[in-house]
Amino acid sequence: AGSGWWANKFGYQLGGKYIDAFGVANLDLQLEANRVRPFTYTHFDSVSNYSHYNQPLAHPLGANFNELIGIARFQPIRRLYLEAKLVHYKQGLDSSGFNTGNNILRSYNARPRDHGWEVGSGDKATCTIFSGLVSLEAVEDFFIDIAIMRRNFKSGQLGLNNTTMVSAGVRWNIARREFDY
Repeated sequence: AGSGWWANKFGYQLGGKYIDAFGVANLDLQLEANRVRPFTYTHFDSVSNYSHYNQPLAHPLGANFNELIGIARFQPIRRLYLEAKLVHYKQGLDSSGFNTGNNILRSYNARPRDHGWEVGSGDKATCTIFSGLVSLEAVEDFFIDIAIMRRNFKSGQLGLNNTTMVSAGVRWNIARREFDY
């Protein structure tokens, strides 16, 4: 009834892809939005929550977040691949020992109240992640990758935490490993 009851557990994901966007060959755009309420995927014991080997199965952030993702992929010439990705999310984090429903490994019985829960309840955290990738296929299935990632994280309790990571590598007949969070 709109009271923010803790057991209203749900999330949704909306998204779309636009292949050969705006008539440009090999330009693919993707947009995705995710929203998950607090305490979704949690349970009163660790055996019944939605995790495997203490890793969340539904989403790396667990619960209690809003997220927007935009990805652009372009192949300007035969063996050159470019990708830009922007991820922005807002999440309510546990603070001062209070369970606000983001950590799916904690029991939902440890919540401080039954009503008044909204997405983002708790310590407000905001994060923006930008990543760019240039990948050259030197020979069949042998890739040379150069990537950059910038992460700006801000929380009321944790303050600012900004990170920049540059990487380069080669891979042969294997998919590229993603580090999104």
